[in-house]
Amino acid sequence: MAASFTRQLGAESGVQLNPLRDNSELPMVGDNSDQCFGIAMRATRGRIDKPFKVHKGNALRSLGFGEQVRVTALNEAWVHVVEAVNSGTHEAVVQRLVSDAAVIKYAVAKIEPTTGVVTFETATTEPTTGFLLSVKHLGCFNDGIHIAVHSDENKIGGVTQPNSKVTLRILDPRDKVPLYEFSGSLTMGSKDDSGNSNYLPDVVAALTDMVEVLVGDAGSIPVASPMYGYNASTGKENWEESPVMVVFSEGSTAYTTTDYRRAREKLQYTPHNYAYIASGGTRAVGLIAQLAQLAFDTNRQFKLDVPGEYGVDAAIAFVEQLNLGASPTAHLMHYFWAPIKTDDPSGVNPKGYFGTSALNIAMCNARNAQTNARGFAPKNYPVAGREFPVRRTRATQMVELRDQDLNSLAKAKINPVVYENFTGGGRYVFRDSLTAALTETSLKKLISVADMSSSIDDAVTRFSKDIAQAPMKIAVKRTSDFLTSLFEGAEASNWLVPSQDKEMGGKAWKFDVRPNAARPADRLDVNYWLRYDGVARQIFVTQTLVI
Repeated sequence: MAASFTRQLGAESGVQLNPLRDNSELPMVGDNSDQCFGIAMRATRGRIDKPFKVHKGNALRSLGFGEQVRVTALNEAWVHVVEAVNSGTHEAVVQRLVSDAAVIKYAVAKIEPTTGVVTFETATTEPTTGFLLSVKHLGCFNDGIHIAVHSDENKIGGVTQPNSKVTLRILDPRDKVPLYEFSGSLTMGSKDDSGNSNYLPDVVAALTDMVEVLVGDAGSIPVASPMYGYNASTGKENWEESPVMVVFSEGSTAYTTTDYRRAREKLQYTPHNYAYIASGGTRAVGLIAQLAQLAFDTNRQFKLDVPGEYGVDAAIAFVEQLNLGASPTAHLMHYFWAPIKTDDPSGVNPKGYFGTSALNIAMCNARNAQTNARGFAPKNYPVAGREFPVRRTRATQMVELRDQDLNSLAKAKINPVVYENFTGGGRYVFRDSLTAALTETSLKKLISVADMSSSIDDAVTRFSKDIAQAPMKIAVKRTSDFLTSLFEGAEASNWLVPSQDKEMGGKAWKFDVRPNAARPADRLDVNYWLRYDGVARQIFVTQTLVI
């Protein structure tokens, strides 16, 4: 058709239609990253090269079906993740812990040229000749995979001919459910009816980065092959299927500081977003140190478990040796101690001690999904007390806590998970909501303040990314408008309350946005002052008798 305009008008007369300009986008307070957490953990399945996302629907197939903590204490992290994704977490961003001894092998299918009989074997190095297909599965299943191959009938002029096209399946070893299925040609340069490459390695690369396929020199599938065509008696497709092929070796689980550092860096630079970091019940000081560093680098809250079988003194000693209170972001570190034996929420282990830090994160995630009209979640309500019970069966508290014990735990910044009585009955709850910050009066001591302040920082820094490289005058105007809207929303959502600081003039917030005095051409300084609402941790009740 003849267009009534042009996109770029030169010296000629005419009409230039510019691309649609969109000024309707509103800055967001945040995405659903505050419904997700990151974790570095040992698992029996999952890729090892980069973090991957796990949710309620794929947790078992992605991480494995669980092993008992009797085998290794490292298996507790799997329990934490499975419970969390079933208790409110939208997604967990998992970096699988491995040592340098881990090896990914190749599943190789070979075919006899005349009979077409297929055999399968594993190889530690990529094959070069004498094979049909080589499969590298980056899902890294400790329990192995099956591969299966099939080739349709190829009739030319009514005569059955060898076929250069095959279908490849990768099957789960537990139930043989297909994990992946690809159909393509063994001939390099082959194209489909749309002109796109249907060379099998290209087909695989276009569909997933979890599988790499190499085509050998077979060229085509002979008619006599057991994988060719259909079964004459049943009418079903002929497939050649391998036995279980263990193509991944986990190697040692004695992880080094280098292994922990590598996992921390991958979680730091992943494109997947998360707002919390879970310890997975680890007692490895090296891993805890790296996750604490991750919390500092990403301004994310790190929730960790003190071993539940420890007594009060041992729990305090465990926390003191970590010395996380010395961190400049100690308010982002939160300790939880659950001296209770319960059933395993995943059903894999017998009754025992299972950490609750990931469960606390899951409850935070569920709470954060409930936003108001301004997009703010009720983060001024800490996940603690009556409204957030621990729903595990056959719970038994193994330590009797006295007032002096609770006092010592609070001074050590440990949040006990114990039985408490409330209106309507008792329940197991997170009894306190203290951060690891070494302060008695500052707002930094409260987990709810850490939650709200880190959310505000995240919103402001993300917006700052959006307006980076804008003209300075525009950047100042847009940032000021954004902060006004953000802080008004926070105050209306009861995150902020009027300050008693004279400099604040009775306001709950103020900010200052201006070009830097020394470098006004390219540097913008953004400062803001906020007074967050606190938490009624201690309540003093007095009755007075009068005449």
